[in-house]
Amino acid sequence: MEKKFKFSDKNAVSKIVYLTVIAILCVSAIVIGIVAANSRKKTETPEEPDTNQGTNDETNSGNNNQGSTDDSGNKEENKTPTLTFVSPVTGTVIKSHSTTVPVFSNTLDEWRIHTGLDISTEDGAAVSAAADGEVTNVYNDPMLGQTIEITHSDTHKSYYSNLSRENIECAVGDKVTGGTVIGYVGDTTISELADEPHLHFEMKVSGASVNPLDYFTEESKLASLGIVSGEESEV
Repeated sequence: MEKKFKFSDKNAVSKIVYLTVIAILCVSAIVIGIVAANSRKKTETPEEPDTNQGTNDETNSGNNNQGSTDDSGNKEENKTPTLTFVSPVTGTVIKSHSTTVPVFSNTLDEWRIHTGLDISTEDGAAVSAAADGEVTNVYNDPMLGQTIEITHSDTHKSYYSNLSRENIECAVGDKVTGGTVIGYVGDTTISELADEPHLHFEMKVSGASVNPLDYFTEESKLASLGIVSGEESEV
């Protein structure tokens, strides 16, 4: 005999279908909400700052300021250090530096320019470096005799002539400080043999001959040469 559904059975099936549809819609709404929320977070998340930008700026700034004076008062790296020159011997100036007015030479019996400073002292007197520097040449000058050249900077050089050949106290490449003994007064200069024992001292700045007295400290000129400020030998 064919079984028939009762009206109450149809209502139960309808309720199940209805509840199933509602459940599906709720799940779909939840899924859609989650997806939308994730999309919104990605859109609103700000870009991370470029952390390397500050580093690069600081690095470039440091490179641009290399060698300059900083706020703490440090000196520029490439700045030439201050040089202090003193007389290389103690004595008396017997012949001044003169590149414009000729000076009489007793040995050559003639008037000629004098590119150095002749300082009389005892024969064999110790000769010291006039300032910190490096010995860059030791040689025999045809006219001025045994000579030592010291380079103090890119522009400043000093020359010590009429030295004894037997007692040179330095060699090329030696680093010396002002006051270091480098040799002794001798009688090797041909052009100044008639003069009393002395050191022939020269200075050059950027290759040009200069008057050493313009570079000696006032204390050194007074203590070593007996020269009061503003006074110079007229010989």
